[in-house]
Amino acid sequence: MINKILCVDDDSISLTISKLLLKRTGFTNDVVTAVDGCDALDYFKDLFATSSQPVDDAPSLILLDINMPVMNGWEFLEAYIPLFADKLPNTKVIILSSTIDPEDFSRAKKFPVVAQFVSKPLSVENLAELKENEFVQKFF
Repeated sequence: MINKILCVDDDSISLTISKLLLKRTGFTNDVVTAVDGCDALDYFKDLFATSSQPVDDAPSLILLDINMPVMNGWEFLEAYIPLFADKLPNTKVIILSSTIDPEDFSRAKKFPVVAQFVSKPLSVENLAELKENEFVQKFF
């Protein structure tokens, strides 16, 4: 089981479904949510400002939507990597998006923190596929 997952999505229904599914399937017991990339960055900034052990308290997995207002998923990754990737080497990103643009799939591969690209909506099948990912496997 993964200790903590951060879900970043502007769609409250998708967040609710993801949170319920992740908990009911035993993927994790702790789901934190953010409504856009800026909110997610604030979460990490607060974590480092208030936690005595931010690395231990950080989510192991970030489920990241691409198309969001304020700060989209790509902008989040561009800001997250220089600020937190080295500090949180055991935190990986799963892109969770409804996009079918091949450019998005190839762009995701350019980010070393991105472990996989999963199509929305999150499902039991997606989670089973994720468990096959070498990064995610070690939690199960």
